[in-house]
Amino acid sequence: MLFRRNSCDLIKMVKLSKFGGEFLLLALRINKHIKGYVDFYFGPENLKQLVENESITSPKKLLNDSNALIKQLGTQSFNKQREHYINKLLIAMKTSTEILNGADISFGDRFLRTYDVPLQSFDESELYDLKEEFNIAYEGSGSLGGRLSKLREQRKIPKSDVFVLFNKALKIVKNRTKELFPNLLPEKEQIKIELIGNRNNYKAKWSYYERYLGNYMSRIEVNPNYNMYWSSLLDAAAHEGYPGHHTEFAVKEYCLYFKMSQFEHSILLINSPTLIISEGIANTALNTLFSYRNQAEISLKEFCSNTHEEVPLNTLIKQYSVKRKLEQFSYNLAYHALLDKWSEEKLTRYATGFEIFSKEDINNRMKLLKDPLHSTTSFSYFLGSKLILNKFSEFPSVKNFINLLTKPILPSDLF
Repeated sequence: MLFRRNSCDLIKMVKLSKFGGEFLLLALRINKHIKGYVDFYFGPENLKQLVENESITSPKKLLNDSNALIKQLGTQSFNKQREHYINKLLIAMKTSTEILNGADISFGDRFLRTYDVPLQSFDESELYDLKEEFNIAYEGSGSLGGRLSKLREQRKIPKSDVFVLFNKALKIVKNRTKELFPNLLPEKEQIKIELIGNRNNYKAKWSYYERYLGNYMSRIEVNPNYNMYWSSLLDAAAHEGYPGHHTEFAVKEYCLYFKMSQFEHSILLINSPTLIISEGIANTALNTLFSYRNQAEISLKEFCSNTHEEVPLNTLIKQYSVKRKLEQFSYNLAYHALLDKWSEEKLTRYATGFEIFSKEDINNRMKLLKDPLHSTTSFSYFLGSKLILNKFSEFPSVKNFINLLTKPILPSDLF
């Protein structure tokens, strides 16, 4: 596979049909009602300007427009696979417009129609087994919570070192990505790092957030004030950068948008099936590059400033392995909050009882679950990871990962 061309040579090749334009306009108009609904957009600028300058579209018209596009889809001469993919995106958008119109949709139905994957019942005992696994991996005297609190303080990165160390981590995963996926990355792809503070203390925080800008460029926002540990740098760099979010979006911009004129890949909707696949890709990105032993060895060598204070290598390997299972907790917490309607007090007691998370982290998760846009995305990390793991194993092959990066795949395709 050769993707070596400058996007500037390809812009004229992108053909947008009337149907494609209406699809993108619908998404951009929904975004005026649900701020942040469109995570990124690099389609025709004139459509974006049109929506920005016009009056806000009524929810009723948005619903009518979504229904009209669903009816027109079968007449567009798309192949069956693409038609099926776009249909799932339109169903997600229609669901959002129905909610804007006050429709009474059960949470389970709403989630399935939005994300193309069902919310399944969970085994609570698995989390208590996970706590025991943490007890073994993070061995020592005192309570598990006390041990982890001490370790967080020990592994915390000084704010002054965050930029240099994260940039170093990005270079490591980029080089490994180029080694395993030769000629995958488009020419002139680029990531810019921006250090940010806690801009809105009342909102949920992210340690890292990738914002795709189009033209093969991303900006990764890094918050040096929140959960910055040397032991997590490599995973964060792979998740946000190579071969995670940035790589997926840059490759699909070339392969699917510029090369094949598939307009649906010039936009990412937070509340859509695309998110599940993207988070699954990002969460398994590091395991595609390195074994747990490699991850531990590289992190100790490149990012740990006090190796003499650290646990033995084999213990660190166990810790890297068990941390991968934490997304189950986020899933269960969101399930109790959004389906079981637990009170914040009950949720906090539940979360605190596992002793795995800091009070700051638990409070941040509570804020996330209150966010109308991002509350349901709490399920996406676990569901996306589980789908890929069940389909391709804990360490996806290069061949299987390339398919994820280059092809339009729905969650239901991985069942």
